[in-house]
Amino acid sequence: MQDEAHTLRSLTLFVSSHFMFNVLGKLQSEILSGEKREAVSTLTDYSKLLRQACSFGSKEKISMAEEKQFLENYLKLEKARFGDKPFLYSIIGFDTEVVFIEPFIIQPFVELALLGSLGSENNTINVIFDAAQNSIRIDSVMLNMEIHEKLAEKCEVANQRLNFFNHSFQISETENRYLQKISL
Repeated sequence: MQDEAHTLRSLTLFVSSHFMFNVLGKLQSEILSGEKREAVSTLTDYSKLLRQACSFGSKEKISMAEEKQFLENYLKLEKARFGDKPFLYSIIGFDTEVVFIEPFIIQPFVELALLGSLGSENNTINVIFDAAQNSIRIDSVMLNMEIHEKLAEKCEVANQRLNFFNHSFQISETENRYLQKISL
């Protein structure tokens, strides 16, 4: 029973009501404005993400390649949602099927990087798995510290999960860049 509660809590971390309602709001807007192709695309992408989230909820670990696909689907939805605030992203080093990580560990920190950097010029978020250091780095601009505070609870729960799995988390700032590092 405790494992099921932990799994549900993990899934809840990702599928927050805020994210769900924003995607559904975007879908509704596309339908009402007659943007059928965009609505079908949004619904397809959202369905993929939810299927992945449900699948991952029953797994203790997923491959880095699965994590990459999950993050790409998440960022694709967010990119469409924030079309008026463009951003680029790269996910590097996650192409391996032999390195595994617990599900829903990285996404809250990617969300923090994304929401904190919206509106900056040349906005790029880099998510890098460094196999030699067995770590994940998330590099971004952090313009909006209010977002950091709003997501603090979600990130605190994610950080507790990192500690539970004997991972560590560090944040550093250098010349307008915000670096989050998860050591596995």
